[in-house]
Amino acid sequence: MAKRVLVGAGVGTGVTYGPAFVLTKPGQSVSELTTPLARLTLGAMREKLDAVAEKLESDAVSSTAAEVMQALAMILRDPMLFDEIKAHLSEGSPAARAVRGAFKKFARKLTELGGYFAERAGDLDALADRVIAEIEGVAEPEFPTEPFVLVAEALSPVDAAKLSRDRVLGVITIEGTATSHSAIIARAANLPTVMGAIGAGIIRTGDALLVDATSGQVFVEPTADELEYYRRASIPRHTTGEDWNELNAELPVKLYANLGSSFEGAAALKAGAQGVGLFRTELLYLGRLKPPTFDSQVFEYIKLVARFPGKRVIARVLDLDLDKPLPFLREAGTGRYANRGLQVLLANREVLETQLSALAQAGRTYTQTELWVMAPMVLNVTEAREFVELAHSVGLGVPASQGGVANSRVGVMIEVPEMTEVAVLDELLDVVDFVSIGTNDLTQYVLGASRHEPARDGRTPSIADARQPEVMAAIERVIAAANRKGKPVSVCGEAAADPTTAKHLIELGVDSLSASPALLPQLRMTLLADAFGF
Repeated sequence: MAKRVLVGAGVGTGVTYGPAFVLTKPGQSVSELTTPLARLTLGAMREKLDAVAEKLESDAVSSTAAEVMQALAMILRDPMLFDEIKAHLSEGSPAARAVRGAFKKFARKLTELGGYFAERAGDLDALADRVIAEIEGVAEPEFPTEPFVLVAEALSPVDAAKLSRDRVLGVITIEGTATSHSAIIARAANLPTVMGAIGAGIIRTGDALLVDATSGQVFVEPTADELEYYRRASIPRHTTGEDWNELNAELPVKLYANLGSSFEGAAALKAGAQGVGLFRTELLYLGRLKPPTFDSQVFEYIKLVARFPGKRVIARVLDLDLDKPLPFLREAGTGRYANRGLQVLLANREVLETQLSALAQAGRTYTQTELWVMAPMVLNVTEAREFVELAHSVGLGVPASQGGVANSRVGVMIEVPEMTEVAVLDELLDVVDFVSIGTNDLTQYVLGASRHEPARDGRTPSIADARQPEVMAAIERVIAAANRKGKPVSVCGEAAADPTTAKHLIELGVDSLSASPALLPQLRMTLLADAFGF
């Protein structure tokens, strides 16, 4: 496995690999009080605003970027903005402080409007940074001469407008959303981009990064296995997305996509995904001081299920680990599984109940899609039973004729060795409607590793280690038990995308495989070639 795997909102196009370059915002090195240019005449201030506006218009590398830059340049030339700056200057404020105060007032007005306008407020903060840098004479950051993956706390549209594929391989940000101006520009430039990747602060300039915009994943220091899988997936195909329906009919199992946001649904469908095998809901929660509201969750879930009419979407409720600190959650558990999985949600029932209620509402609102819901890292049957009861209480997994959500089911993820014992599985499968095997964690725990730590032999487990006899024996027990009970069983870990492992899982009787959309075409063609000899 990679040193770390980060998840955010994927935008842009495809997959890329290269060294990281961590960007420092111009405003972070700006002194607003001490430089010789701290106080300007009104004429000089007007010249600075015009200079930044002209540079914005000249920096754009695409038509989409040019449109955004022109809109930002208009703000800089807005008489109302200049009047606000002038008012601050007349009160004795230094030039940089006057600029900051004027832009903050405009930003507050946008924030109060909410939604789309609130997101534009961040653009104004970045624009103020650029004006202050111009006033203070702070040079713009110099990008490396060799191709790189840009990493930033937040990418302003001003910076995004200068990005082009000849030097920038991809983009990762800690903050930002898939609907921001920066994301729109990155998408138009066909740059593989992951926005809002919590944990990206660990990345240092020079780190090797594999960016998968189709699933919103960032692999920090990826293994040779991971690079090889993505390399094979990038080989040109003779089949286009329009042909997937015909090819899907010939597959021995369903091929689903792993997604981190509803925006990635389009890429999944283009890659021929027959549904969603793992929808990570963490992005709705990460970076917040309070959990998302019921209404905001319903909105996001409806956007997701509406992309897959007539198909299945399996949503995993919030999965917490040490890489995703959430201040509003009480900690739970001890030992190797501390603060992981369902036990944390059961210790914070109000958060779980709100999420389940929002999922149920989305399922009732958009009935054309099968909405299945599962719990992460279940440690025992008692936890699973409590989760199922909570889901049933809001209608999930309950027939529509009994007031439930039509075509919904409730299941759990199998990710720890304790849940792969035959006696435990037989009891568990009497409680849940389906199970999904998360091979990433299961492989590490079976081999004696905890998350982000080496296995017993000192190695970091790789995707291929899922084929180790002791790991495969655990997986086989799960599949066999599910088949005996007539319950669907899927695999949604990275091993599902490995053709060799996938073939073996199919032989064992798995119902579906779920992987990054970027890896689905290669997996599909390999399975078809094996089945039909072409």
